[in-house]
This record gives sequence, C-alpha cells and structure tokens, in this order.
Amino acid sequence: MFVLTDIKTGGIYAVNSKDMTKTVTVFEDRDDAQRYIDLLDAEDYEDKLEVLEVDKEVIAINCNTYGYGYTIIQKDDLIVPP
Repeated sequence: MFVLTDIKTGGIYAVNSKDMTKTVTVFEDRDDAQRYIDLLDAEDYEDKLEVLEVDKEVIAINCNTYGYGYTIIQKDDLIVPP
C-alpha cells in the first residue's frame, strides 16, 4: 500500500471528507499514487509530495489513534483531487 507524504515535514496527505473527518488516501498501486501527485501538481498544490510504501495495518492503527479515516484506492480507480 502507498500513501502520499509531504517531503518537508513527513506528514501524510489527507483530505476532509463530507463529514469533515480527515481522510488518508491509500493507494494499492504506486503508479496510481504518482498520478495523483501529478494531478495535485497540475492544480498548483502548494506542498511537494512523494509516494511512501506502508503496511495497511500500520495505516489503520495510526488513523484510529489520531481520529482519521482512510480510504483504499484500488488499482486504476479514478479519483480526482478536491
């Protein structure tokens, strides 16, 4: 599994869901994660992000600890940045 992290701070990229819960986007495929970064760059997203491989269980534990949600993007799912 892959997440996006801020190059400067190491923080994980998350967006607010409809219920205003911070939600981490988790990708099954590295290429899909990189394409999402490219879309963010095209929208002039201010932070520089990189792809980080992580264990799904680690993501779940950290999200539960900090009150975040997470969503898993399967290979070739279509998503667009907010």
